[in-house]
Amino acid sequence: MASSAAQLDQADVFARDGFDVTGYINEMFPSEDSLVGLDPLIGNLKQKIRRVDGDILVAVRQQSTSGNRARQDLSKAKLVIEDLFVKTNEIRRKAEQSEVMVQEICRDIKKLDYAKQHLTHTITALRRLAMLVTAVDQLQRSTERQEYGECAHLLEAVQQLAGHFSSFVQIPKVAELSGRLSALQKSLQMNVQREFELLGVGEDKPNPLLLDRLRACCLVVDALGFSAREDLIDRICKKEMGVYAQIFSSTGETAALDRMERRYNWLRKRLKAREEVWAVFPEAWRVPQLLCLMFCNITKTQLAEILDSKAAELGANVEGLLIAVKSTRDFEAEMAQKFGGGPAQPEAEEEERGLDEGDDNSPASRVRQRYERMFREKQRAGDDSLAGGGSHPPQAAAETAARTAFPGSVSSVFTPHLHVYVDAEEAGLRERLEVLVREETWTAWEDAQQTNVLRSSSELFAEIKKSLQRCSKFVSKGPALFQLCTAFQRLLHAYAGKLVGRLPKTNMGLTTGTAAAGSTDWQVKLVDEDVPVVCTIIATAEYCGEVVGALGRSIAKMLDPPFGQQVDVAGEEDEFQAVITSALNVLLLGLETRLEASLSQMARISWSSLDSVGDQSDFVNTFSKTLSELGPKIGAALNENHFRFFCDKLANSLAPRFFEAIFRCRKIGEAGSQQLLLDTQAIKGLLLEFPTAGRPNSAAAPSFATFVGREMGKAEALLKVVGSRPENLVENFFTLMPAGAAPDFQRVIDLKVLRRQEQQSLLEAFSRRIGRSSAGGSAGSGPASAAASGSAATQSRERPPPRSSTSGDPARDAGSQATTSGSAAVAAAASGPANASTSAPAGPPALRPTSSSSFTGASGLAALSMPRGTAPSPSAGELSSRFRFGANTAAARAQAVAGSATDRMRESFAAMKNLNLGFTRKADGL
Repeated sequence: MASSAAQLDQADVFARDGFDVTGYINEMFPSEDSLVGLDPLIGNLKQKIRRVDGDILVAVRQQSTSGNRARQDLSKAKLVIEDLFVKTNEIRRKAEQSEVMVQEICRDIKKLDYAKQHLTHTITALRRLAMLVTAVDQLQRSTERQEYGECAHLLEAVQQLAGHFSSFVQIPKVAELSGRLSALQKSLQMNVQREFELLGVGEDKPNPLLLDRLRACCLVVDALGFSAREDLIDRICKKEMGVYAQIFSSTGETAALDRMERRYNWLRKRLKAREEVWAVFPEAWRVPQLLCLMFCNITKTQLAEILDSKAAELGANVEGLLIAVKSTRDFEAEMAQKFGGGPAQPEAEEEERGLDEGDDNSPASRVRQRYERMFREKQRAGDDSLAGGGSHPPQAAAETAARTAFPGSVSSVFTPHLHVYVDAEEAGLRERLEVLVREETWTAWEDAQQTNVLRSSSELFAEIKKSLQRCSKFVSKGPALFQLCTAFQRLLHAYAGKLVGRLPKTNMGLTTGTAAAGSTDWQVKLVDEDVPVVCTIIATAEYCGEVVGALGRSIAKMLDPPFGQQVDVAGEEDEFQAVITSALNVLLLGLETRLEASLSQMARISWSSLDSVGDQSDFVNTFSKTLSELGPKIGAALNENHFRFFCDKLANSLAPRFFEAIFRCRKIGEAGSQQLLLDTQAIKGLLLEFPTAGRPNSAAAPSFATFVGREMGKAEALLKVVGSRPENLVENFFTLMPAGAAPDFQRVIDLKVLRRQEQQSLLEAFSRRIGRSSAGGSAGSGPASAAASGSAATQSRERPPPRSSTSGDPARDAGSQATTSGSAAVAAAASGPANASTSAPAGPPALRPTSSSSFTGASGLAALSMPRGTAPSPSAGELSSRFRFGANTAAARAQAVAGSATDRMRESFAAMKNLNLGFTRKADGL
């Protein structure tokens, strides 16, 4: 108990925040035994409560006592504030009384102060008036004695003194002095003008005393003001130009355009001969510059009259016009440099350098030109800052005005008449073009920087460059240069026409056409000598297109605004691109014209009378010979892009023509179809090897190989169907030509050797097959053919390619899709007639291209006879290698074919046997 009370006294736990009564009691009495000390604790708590009540009572009493004391203190403070306010008012009243007293005391002092100020101003004005009177009298005496140096100083002093009396003009004495001063100024101006009239225009070396007096007169004119100075300068310039107008006019001998240089020489001599006279004038007046500007205005007016009067004769006197333009521009540049403190056209060398480097459009060249231009601009800015730091702002402004005032001040009068120069320049260039074309050998120029380029193209652009430099440097950089650019465009169009005119033409006299059977209008007689000519024209047109673009950019930089933004050479670039297209088309038609003989020879062979299969046919040898003769020449002469385009166009045109040529063969027997199948494989190998002609280190593009395989695969599929047995013809048609329709089946029947009864039965079987396929596809039930409508071949044809198979290469993706559809077709065909029939489609109305990897050559045939997972025989690659370009001898070809003939035949027979094509082994060796 004692310890609990001590703890209660030591720490007043009741004053804590968040005091917990229950927790405190549980802590004090944790068990029943501890309740023994409950009564003493209650007693202590009551005693503590009594002490707290006592403390509260004491605090309340103290608070009441302090409140009474605070009210007493506040009453005392109010009394003190009232007393202070009374004292403040008393002080303000006494201050006002003091101010009134001070004003009364100082009133007389302020009057005296004002009187002093007025007296001081009056004395100063009287002194200045006395000085003005004295100065005016001295100025009058100096004017009468013609002491112009003294007059200049006195006039400045008088004007400064008279400025103080500008507000006293109503005073008679001041008005009198102002009148005298104005009269003296007019008298001085007239005297100065008379003095300058004593300066004869014909005197090269005037009297030195007169020059000294004129220098003093210039000081007087400066003092008289701007209007007097302008009037004097105008009089002097008109006096000088009076002599010029007497010597030169707009009529007579001096009006000849080729004598314009005499006018400028006269002014040059005049400026040099009268240097002493011009030195009389202050430099800030810039009298020689103003004299030259007046000379330019007068000359421009006279030139306008001369050009208008001789407008009809300018066409016959272009040389005189150019002489006048050149001398005028040289004079303007000389004057701008003389009075402008620097060259008139600092960018002339840069533009000429840009024209020289216009043909170089490489990235490194553009970077170098940009940094050179930045360096020149920085250097020019540094020179301008140094020049500006050592000259006064008015002088710098005058030099800038001179640099911009002289260029074009006279030469602009020639602009409306420069069309005769442009016409003459164009006529000369056209004559030069005719000479270049007439002298052209149509072979590559050995000295040209570009390989396989005609000499006429390089020399033509050299002439154009010279003409541009002449016009920009000596004639104009405005409308005349823009018109000349238009003339260049017409000239380039004419040159493109010359290139097209040299190309061999079709029988209709054109350079375009499409190869078609039964017509000779498209054929081009391309001799061996024409091939390098056409290839050279292609290279020349490509070179011209590149140079035209660089030339257009150079001209745009050279032209003055806004003509530079109007230059557009896209039409000329398209024109030369059209030349390239025409030339490639001529090459293609020429090659196809030669190959037409092979196709015609194939159509004349009696394929129905063949009883055995041997070596490749004669038309294949002719086909190979034609490609081997022209391929290396074309491939070596064309660049990679053009040759690739040529190969694509050849394959795109020749493959469909070969397919149609099969139908021109009248009747094809079983052995004939086998022979044609081998010939087709050989031709496909020749086409695949054609992109490497003349390019030993190159290879055919994957897209090209895919296209050739797909298109030639149509012919192979057709021949396999034609060679089928009659009882299997319908099934093989749907298997090998899944996109075929009724017209296609009719053409196959017409091509195959069949009796009329067999033809009728096949047509009925085809109709039944079409009806069964259609019924099965619509009802969704029926025999095996209807149940197989969702086979792999049909699904691969109708289902879009999976998104994940896209590799970024269209040719590779197309090849992968073709391989998928082709493998499905091969699996369906190899599984037997029943399975083959189930994979036949309903038959769309048009014949679509078949897969490039289904039934292509001997490899496809061998694949049909092999189980799944077995690699096909490489005989297709071996066969194509036999017909590679370079096998020039017949012995080499015979040896190459004999080495693998037996293997190829065995593979073909095995594949045809599985397909029930109906071929029989008629050769004992096989």
